[in-house]
Amino acid sequence: MSAHTLTRLRQPTPRDLLNIDLVHLSDDLMSRMTGTLEQNFKSALRQSKAGGVDRIARTPEFTGKLRQAVVSQSRYHIER
Repeated sequence: MSAHTLTRLRQPTPRDLLNIDLVHLSDDLMSRMTGTLEQNFKSALRQSKAGGVDRIARTPEFTGKLRQAVVSQSRYHIER
């Protein structure tokens, strides 16, 4: 999740990861990412009564939704 947030790329390459400035990985950013994760989990749990937390977290659909939510977040305000 951090890699997607800091690069704003759907599929960051190893080179993209090497170019991340770790100064941006602050407690505040981690807290906001945790909030995004929690919102997406709650939404997924409401929509899928049959699936438990483990099952939902491992689905490609949940991963895709979370990735999209993180990549499209403009509220993270990360300077490049």
